[in-house]
Amino acid sequence: MNAQTQEILSTLREELSNKNALFFAPVDSFIERLVYFFVSNILKEDTERTVVWLCLNASRDKIFNRFEDFGFDIEPSSRLFFIDIDAPGKQHHEDTFYCSSVVDYTKMASHISNIFQNNPHSLLIIDNMNVLASDTIQVVENFIKFIEKKVAENNGSILSMLSKNILPSETEVLIKSFFDVVIEISNVGEIHTEIGLKDFDFRYSVEDGSIEFEPMQKKIKRERLKILLVDDEPDILELLKLSLISEPYDFLMAHNGKEAIELALKELPDLILLDIMMPDMDGYEVVENLKLSKAASDIPVIMISAKTAIEDKVKGMDLGIDDYIAKPFDRREVKARIKMVMRRMGWFEDE
Repeated sequence: MNAQTQEILSTLREELSNKNALFFAPVDSFIERLVYFFVSNILKEDTERTVVWLCLNASRDKIFNRFEDFGFDIEPSSRLFFIDIDAPGKQHHEDTFYCSSVVDYTKMASHISNIFQNNPHSLLIIDNMNVLASDTIQVVENFIKFIEKKVAENNGSILSMLSKNILPSETEVLIKSFFDVVIEISNVGEIHTEIGLKDFDFRYSVEDGSIEFEPMQKKIKRERLKILLVDDEPDILELLKLSLISEPYDFLMAHNGKEAIELALKELPDLILLDIMMPDMDGYEVVENLKLSKAASDIPVIMISAKTAIEDKVKGMDLGIDDYIAKPFDRREVKARIKMVMRRMGWFEDE
């Protein structure tokens, strides 16, 4: 597993640990493999969490076979329980609780309630919402609301799957409304989700049975950008503002490093134009401080400075700045470099 895949999985595990999430994907995507991959990672990395699997689509034994087919080494353990459908002659297992059918909601709800009371902070897997939603929608809604309440009372979370374009659109909308987070997957292997105020966009690929994730820059869907201008000389700030006045930008202005950090953390601008030489804190220190913030570390920075030596530029690049403009600057260059940096971030003016 590469570093990017591990980082994305760690982020998802952390962000979804107390939220109910739905993988929403086309039928011909690798949605099932992705869910098995995610669950196997939880069992290996989150050693305090128990997984409870509600078997609507496949039996307990078939689920273990699927883990093996997908290349995930999962063995029976005290941290993995199943709620399965019983049948004459079916072998029973100690890690499994049984119901009479996929519509035996009373028994399923009872098992879920008891397991979560004894194993708080657990994750409930509902392996196929399409199967559940084929029943009367009011019955399904009552069942989901009940188990959501029981899971929440025990600080747990729910993860499920729903295939696109199988159910009527109004049923899809209702099912999605049960979940705090919808993880939407496209046919081209792209994944998008919004958790709180944060967007997560990444691609997945499956090669030789293994899954890899890589970050993907989502296009910024805003008509105007918010730009923070930082310089200790008020005339320079006004000149920059006048140079860009015809562009679809709104401006924040800071006159020193401390003020720049405070504004950046509070306003989270789309871009920072930053002077290097300032009396209280230079531009390098501003960048170093912003990189320490999870919220502000990805804000692109263009440094504007009279310091034009290669060493100064390299120092800025080593800190993670996105571009460098020398003073005195030409307004055409400033415009062009802003657009070049923001295109890399996914923003295009005509949107």
